[in-house]
Amino acid sequence: MTRAAFPMTGACAALFPQGPALHGIREAALHGMGRGWMDAPLHPRCAVLTAGDFLLCGGVPGPSARHLLRHALMSERREWLIGAPEGWTAALEAVARTETATRYAFDPEIQPEDAPLAAMVKRLPEGAALMPLEGPLIAACRQESWSRDFVSQYTDGDYARRGLGMLLTMDGRAVAGASSYLSYPGGMEVQVQTREGFEGRGCATIASAGLILLAHERGLRATWDAANAASARLAEKLGYRSAGAYAVYVFQGFRP
Repeated sequence: MTRAAFPMTGACAALFPQGPALHGIREAALHGMGRGWMDAPLHPRCAVLTAGDFLLCGGVPGPSARHLLRHALMSERREWLIGAPEGWTAALEAVARTETATRYAFDPEIQPEDAPLAAMVKRLPEGAALMPLEGPLIAACRQESWSRDFVSQYTDGDYARRGLGMLLTMDGRAVAGASSYLSYPGGMEVQVQTREGFEGRGCATIASAGLILLAHERGLRATWDAANAASARLAEKLGYRSAGAYAVYVFQGFRP
């Protein structure tokens, strides 16, 4: 087993073919916001990447696939979401207990149009404001569970350099936001969250529209991969094009 070097290019990166599902996660993992392990240093046949709460399997699993999986799953204590091609099922089942969950992919090549997004931003409720997630707000987001994942994959300084986010405030208090969960060259994967008690008011829509506009102004692509049907509906409302549902595995623990 070999620890992968970042950014991952060439033979190792080729084990993770392009596709709409988990596109932003894969790009971030391949370009330094994650870790990787492969079965050989020069001509790998299979590899495992981790980035954030995600673990991705690539290539054709050989004799070392189970060891790669176990090592990656043990690298951190997380509620891993595992993207594994069909050929990896036996290796995964031998190592881990899992449940299956449904996610929703969106075409990473098609971005929402700016004019409809700008119209959404103009619908700010009375007493509400949009502000960039920067300065002291980065550390402040870490202090509350609802907003922690806006910045959890970065140090404060790293987020200031390559992260991007927008917070929606009501009477000076942040109640929703959208941020880069992970970053990759030329883009970011969007994370959206609303404070409990403020759901259903359109806050997430406005914050997301504001973030995507800001990303476009900076020449960045904002990619979306929905964890549930509600997030998928929001993505379609914003202007993303669905690429269909797909399954991931939710890590429940190791096999004896």
